[in-house]
Amino acid sequence: MIEQTQAESKKDDAKVSKRVISGETVTGFAVIGCLVAGTIGILKATVVEGIGAAACLLAAVAAFGMVCHIYFRKD
Repeated sequence: MIEQTQAESKKDDAKVSKRVISGETVTGFAVIGCLVAGTIGILKATVVEGIGAAACLLAAVAAFGMVCHIYFRKD
């Protein structure tokens, strides 16, 4: 029974991934998206007045904070 389990695990290890995009590429696109969202939030805050400007700045800070978290976190 143990030999059969080991043989199955070796078959699972031999499977080749058919992914076209890696995880690093997806993370890179997410970072670019957060940077663009933060920039748009800051630009929008210069046009809008009142509570809308505060919401835009808060969203921009959150977007840039996410980028900092992704790059400076410790694994």
